[in-house]
Amino acid sequence: MKVDTNTLNEIRNNLDIVDVISSYLPLSSKGKNYFGVCPFHDDHSPSMSVSPSKQIYTCFSCGATGNIFKFIQDYEGITFIEAVKKCADMAGIVVDIGQVNKNNKHQDLYDIYELSFKFYQNNINTGLGKKAREYLHNRMLDEKVIREFGIGLALNEKDLLTKLLKSKKYDDKILLKSGLVNETNYELYDVYRNRIMFPLCDLSGKVIGYNGRVYNGEKENKYINSKETEIFKKRQLLYNFHRAKEEARKNHQIIIMEGPMDVIRAYTIGIKNCVATLGTAFGSEHAMLIRKLSDNVILCFDGDSAGLKATKTAIDELSKLGITPKIVRLEDNSDPDEYIIKNGESAFKNKINNPMNIMEFRESIFKNQFNLEKTDELAKYINYMIDEINKIDDDILKEVTINKLSKETNIDTDIIKNKLTKKNITKNEFVRVKKIKLNKYTKSEQYLIYYMLLSTDVIKMYERKITHMPTETYRHLAFQIDYFYKQNGYIDVADLITYLGDDSESINAIGEIISLNLNENINYEEINDYLNNIREYNEKEQSKIYKDKIKKEFSYEKKLELALKALEIKKRREKYDR
Repeated sequence: MKVDTNTLNEIRNNLDIVDVISSYLPLSSKGKNYFGVCPFHDDHSPSMSVSPSKQIYTCFSCGATGNIFKFIQDYEGITFIEAVKKCADMAGIVVDIGQVNKNNKHQDLYDIYELSFKFYQNNINTGLGKKAREYLHNRMLDEKVIREFGIGLALNEKDLLTKLLKSKKYDDKILLKSGLVNETNYELYDVYRNRIMFPLCDLSGKVIGYNGRVYNGEKENKYINSKETEIFKKRQLLYNFHRAKEEARKNHQIIIMEGPMDVIRAYTIGIKNCVATLGTAFGSEHAMLIRKLSDNVILCFDGDSAGLKATKTAIDELSKLGITPKIVRLEDNSDPDEYIIKNGESAFKNKINNPMNIMEFRESIFKNQFNLEKTDELAKYINYMIDEINKIDDDILKEVTINKLSKETNIDTDIIKNKLTKKNITKNEFVRVKKIKLNKYTKSEQYLIYYMLLSTDVIKMYERKITHMPTETYRHLAFQIDYFYKQNGYIDVADLITYLGDDSESINAIGEIISLNLNENINYEEINDYLNNIREYNEKEQSKIYKDKIKKEFSYEKKLELALKALEIKKRREKYDR
């Protein structure tokens, strides 16, 4: 499916890139541009610039560059055409993108899971699913919630799903690879039997795994989680991400829990901006996903010692990305599901609305570790707290915590401040790529292209005076800019990026050149200097070629012919210079 250029331009012109990107991540105004933490690399400070005038974004650190279509495509991990549809919906423009082509190399696995999902859902809605539905109803999950979360049922039969999949002509190898089918003595059978099935989805909402739960009092493992496959990587996924992302952006907050049932329970009381890890420790990839949703994060793990450990791990991983989460701790070792059932909606919402800040959380932990009535342990407690204060980037929180610690322990604030380590790195300092010193010819190419992106007059000057850019990447980009202008009669960076499509090398080069941040007032004398420098380079290179050929040539006539050509080049250059 291809959308015509006029429609693409109409969609883009009806949206402001600042509005679009700020709906995904926080942006702050600085001069004529906006800045935010780049979501496309491990960024700790706002190194991504968003230009309202050019309608593009550029990261000064990793070089990521694009317009609204590319941002949404890369941010959400979807196809270009799906990104266009999302933008069209935002702009209120009707675009029929038709059926998106399925060309994923793991499409068979996705199709198998889609078939299993329908199979399990059908099971729970038959007479054989009555006990499972009653179990869920007793757990206060109504039909609406069951449908919303796609909860299904694996029947107590050995190979019902296996037979269904084999009837669809899937071979044994792909069935075993899916993790839904197992094998003993060359006989295939279903992995999940007599379990309520909670589907696990990827970031876009496709089913890629299951959490299978016993419900009939069986003395088996309470849960069976899908094994990792080529499409199911626990470290790269969060349960309910595809549902929670819009709620998180709307509420400017994301809540992280430990298990799917906690998320579903929170949903039943109207808290829909929740995600959960999938049976693995919270890691750096999870933190990157969370940062895409919000920098206002609440950790609400189980109230037991394992939940405490998980909370500490999540704090460390989020802190590496400059996110300082708030924390909810639940009494009686409860998980959110149990807490809500036992204490009710208002009690849980009160917890969520009044979370601990990170220092209150650490303080509560240290107080349980030390006997503050003893002088030596009080000193240890103070030193531990000072170490934690050192980690705080928020100056106000730091000052409040220092004053609180001072009052609590009768230690003068100056003593505490003198113990703090001086930090050399300024918060929000922009990360920039170390610049490589360039010669005047490469600079001239970059500067010329910079102004070609701004002015059709400069493009015309390039057409008249340059036949060849020295650097291959810039040569290709300049050709594309010139071609775009000839086809459309104007130049616009955001539209050019759309036109370039999958030409990532040219798009990256645009980002590199835009980040030079040159004066946008065009000085035509300087443009001529850039043109002359490029011509000078080309003439030198051509002269070298002819000199080498003359040295290698034995025939006097050939030498003379080559010398005349070299003289022509020199005269042509002199003509251009006049």
